[in-house]
This record gives sequence, structure tokens and C-alpha cells, in this order.
Amino acid sequence: MFRRPWIVLCLGLLCLHAPALGADAMKLPCEVLESSDALNSTKAGFFDIRYLLLHHANAADREKLSEWLKQNSGTEVEFTFKHTTYPGVLCRMPHCFGRGLLIYKSQVRPVKRDIIEVMLP
Repeated sequence: MFRRPWIVLCLGLLCLHAPALGADAMKLPCEVLESSDALNSTKAGFFDIRYLLLHHANAADREKLSEWLKQNSGTEVEFTFKHTTYPGVLCRMPHCFGRGLLIYKSQVRPVKRDIIEVMLP
């Protein structure tokens, strides 16, 4: 009988902290080093896949991006380019220090030296 008020209280406290739990995402501006055309494939799953090779846009973010890539390679992210957000997967390039390979499926194609904003969960 006394357990239910505690459960309600705990759920209420969790709801109050829920926005803070989602606040762990980090937004970093990244510079495009290279971009690809859409892949040509007869397989539907591979058709229209593109990639961006990127690194930090600001020297102050170099370590943040590098550490994130080491710990989270292959993670789903979102990136914003020209005020539109797109999903993708960001992978670490182990032989290219601080570089990430962003794989995505969309018509958008940032080019070398464009700045995109990457939301890292």
C-alpha cells in the first residue's frame, strides 16, 4: 500500500529530469573535407547512399570530436546543412586522426569546405 506513492513520486522526479537526460547531445560544427556522389547500385538498400569525410571546424572542438569518435564510432547522428536536418551514421577513420566518415541517404550534397552542424548523442 505504501509502495505506490513512492512509485508515483519516483516517476514524477524522473519526468522532471527527462529533459536533462536528453541534454547530453553535443552540437559541433564540422568542415567537409570530401563528399561523394550518390552510389549507383542495383540493390535498393545501397542506392543513393552518400558520404562526407569531415573534421572539426573549430580548433577548440578538435578533442571533443576525436574523443566522441573513439567512443561512439558507428553511431546514428543527425546533421544540419542549410537549415535542414538529415540522419546519418558517423564512423571513426582510425588512420586519419580526428576525421569522421558520415554515411547518409539523401539528395543533399555539401561540398569541400562547407560547414555542417553535427548533433552527437
